[in-house]
Amino acid sequence: MKRKRSWRLAGMITLVVALGVGVALWAGVGQSSTSASVLIDGTSDSVTNIDPAGNYDFGSATVDYLLFEHLLDFKPGGGAPYYNLAQRCAFVGGLRTYTCTLRRGIKFTNGDDFTSADVKFSFDRVVKIKDPSGIYTLLGNLASVTTKGDYSVTFHLKAPQATWPLILTTGAAWIVDSKVYPADKVQPSTSEQVGTGPYKLDKYVPGQQVVVSKFDDYHGAAPKNDSVIIRYYTKSSTMKLALTKGDIDMAFREFTPTELRSLETAKGITVHKGNASNIRYLVLNVKRPPTDNVAVRRAIAYLMPRQTIATRVYHGDVTPLYSMTPKGFPGHIDSFAQLYGRTPSVAKAKATLLKAHLQTPIALTIWWTPTHYGDASADEYAEIQRALNASGLFKVTLKSAEWAQYSDALGKQYGLFQLGWFPDYPDAENYLLPFYSKGNFTSNNYSNPKMTALILKEQAAESPAQRFGIIKQAQLLAAKDVPIIPYWQGKMIAVTRSNVHGVDKTLDPTFIMRFWVISKS
Repeated sequence: MKRKRSWRLAGMITLVVALGVGVALWAGVGQSSTSASVLIDGTSDSVTNIDPAGNYDFGSATVDYLLFEHLLDFKPGGGAPYYNLAQRCAFVGGLRTYTCTLRRGIKFTNGDDFTSADVKFSFDRVVKIKDPSGIYTLLGNLASVTTKGDYSVTFHLKAPQATWPLILTTGAAWIVDSKVYPADKVQPSTSEQVGTGPYKLDKYVPGQQVVVSKFDDYHGAAPKNDSVIIRYYTKSSTMKLALTKGDIDMAFREFTPTELRSLETAKGITVHKGNASNIRYLVLNVKRPPTDNVAVRRAIAYLMPRQTIATRVYHGDVTPLYSMTPKGFPGHIDSFAQLYGRTPSVAKAKATLLKAHLQTPIALTIWWTPTHYGDASADEYAEIQRALNASGLFKVTLKSAEWAQYSDALGKQYGLFQLGWFPDYPDAENYLLPFYSKGNFTSNNYSNPKMTALILKEQAAESPAQRFGIIKQAQLLAAKDVPIIPYWQGKMIAVTRSNVHGVDKTLDPTFIMRFWVISKS
């Protein structure tokens, strides 16, 4: 499941580190016709499944944040996680046992009481279902969950993990009602969905809209609106028209760069931007020819047109990225720049292929998805194709598929393919563990015992300095092995009508759109 950068991000990460070992268009815009108590959002994203055990994508998570909660959560503005469904938590006797005392008196939206049985059930079912989305991989270090009475739960880990408190803020750790959800399969999105969050689900029409309304017995601060409607658009141009006409109040993900430029000068429209750590990257299958040859992967890395994409496609709204770990996170280094340079080098790419005795041009098929990451993806991958073909070393064919088909195929059918990442938790580890562990969710077949050892060592590190040093080593190894090529880091952008307030409060490093802090006048 990112980042007003600099001071806010730096301050937040410092707190998170401490927690890791001690937690305890055009003028003439129409007028909005919607009620002030109903917030209507537009998105070009999509929902895979509302059940938290059955999704690992941002569009689904955006809905889940309205309905479900964690033991620990992030407040608007970032900072360290705060206790939410938990009253207090602490490691016991090292970094392999983590115990939480739960808050009492909390209700699910159907009136059921929240207890430790729901916590254990929620974690156990994610591990048991093992959904193809890969969400279960976040719990790979979990050995078991035990309870003591109705309000105490203990997580037993396979190996020490200083960042376990952060895992409790992720999509794998949302708490569902044990009386409603099946233990061994995913609940269909159109079925009952029950959490403890600020809203209850009223309606879900796949591909069209989600409707939620305020949960009157919510244990936290009441939402700033009574209802949220999220409408789904297959074209950002259609969403832009709906926004300017006043059919929707705001749009979160995703306009093309050209559309954003137009919206920035439109009367009655505000474009909100927050520095973030959402990233885009190219995945390479290390067992499927021709990218089973590391020389091919390295040659592609030498040719990646990062600056061209950032400037020509995104008009500066993204910046070149030279590591999976974003800039601004402690432990970040520009590992790809160190190994392959900051600008493309045809000469070095050619030398790499010649040394491996490979005939050129090498045929490549690169897959991308048209809607899920925004309509600019087409231009983005046209630039990658142009750069690789212009080198004379590769002959690139581009193919695309919509997200439902695309997300199911990934490395199982594709050799090279586009993906993007929004953090599960704002820490450098979250840009290493899901991507470089054996059996990672991309299905690109990458596995290196040295990387596995580094990740285990990083998780067990008891001091931030120790942990960040290991993270730097892991980034260098990742650049050397090249199973993934990161190429840009973006911003968190939302566009609203002028009568919508509170959006800037939620543009922080966690990359969570907290609709409950947004109001209309």
